[in-house]
Amino acid sequence: MQGDILSLGNKTKKTPSSTPVKGVEKDAGSALRQAYQKTVDEKIPDEMLDLLSKLD
Repeated sequence: MQGDILSLGNKTKKTPSSTPVKGVEKDAGSALRQAYQKTVDEKIPDEMLDLLSKLD
Protein backbone atom coordinates (compact mmCIF):
# COMPACT_ATOMS: atom_id res chain seq x y z
CA MET A 1 0.00 0.00 0.00
CA GLN A 2 3.05 2.24 0.11
CA GLY A 3 2.84 4.98 -2.50
CA ASP A 4 -0.96 4.79 -2.69
CA ILE A 5 -3.40 7.53 -1.76
CA LEU A 6 -6.71 6.55 -0.24
CA SER A 7 -9.71 8.65 -1.22
CA LEU A 8 -13.02 8.95 0.62
CA GLY A 9 -14.53 6.32 -1.70
CA ASN A 10 -11.82 3.79 -0.72
CA LYS A 11 -10.37 3.94 -4.23
CA THR A 12 -6.60 3.87 -4.49
CA LYS A 13 -4.44 5.61 -7.04
CA LYS A 14 -0.70 5.94 -7.55
CA THR A 15 0.91 9.31 -7.06
CA PRO A 16 3.37 10.55 -9.68
CA SER A 17 5.99 11.17 -6.98
CA SER A 18 5.87 7.56 -5.77
CA THR A 19 8.12 6.42 -8.63
CA PRO A 20 11.75 6.58 -7.44
CA VAL A 21 14.29 8.46 -9.51
CA LYS A 22 17.24 6.08 -9.46
CA GLY A 23 19.83 8.43 -11.00
CA VAL A 24 19.15 11.23 -8.52
CA GLU A 25 19.17 8.81 -5.58
CA LYS A 26 22.46 7.32 -6.74
CA ASP A 27 24.03 10.77 -7.13
CA ALA A 28 22.80 11.88 -3.71
CA GLY A 29 24.13 8.73 -2.08
CA SER A 30 27.49 9.16 -3.75
CA ALA A 31 27.71 12.80 -2.64
CA LEU A 32 26.88 11.85 0.95
CA ARG A 33 29.49 9.07 0.97
CA GLN A 34 32.14 11.49 -0.35
CA ALA A 35 31.28 14.12 2.27
CA TYR A 36 31.40 11.50 5.02
CA GLN A 37 34.74 10.15 3.84
CA LYS A 38 36.25 13.65 3.71
CA THR A 39 35.10 14.24 7.27
CA VAL A 40 36.56 10.93 8.47
CA ASP A 41 39.86 11.68 6.74
CA GLU A 42 40.23 15.14 8.36
CA LYS A 43 43.07 15.50 10.84
CA ILE A 44 41.97 16.15 14.41
CA PRO A 45 43.38 19.54 15.47
CA ASP A 46 46.08 19.45 18.14
CA GLU A 47 44.01 21.77 20.35
CA MET A 48 41.18 19.23 20.35
CA LEU A 49 43.56 16.38 21.15
CA ASP A 50 44.97 18.43 24.06
CA LEU A 51 41.49 19.04 25.44
CA LEU A 52 40.58 15.37 25.10
CA SER A 53 43.76 14.30 26.90
CA LYS A 54 42.78 16.49 29.86
CA LEU A 55 39.60 14.43 30.30
CA ASP A 56 41.59 11.30 31.19
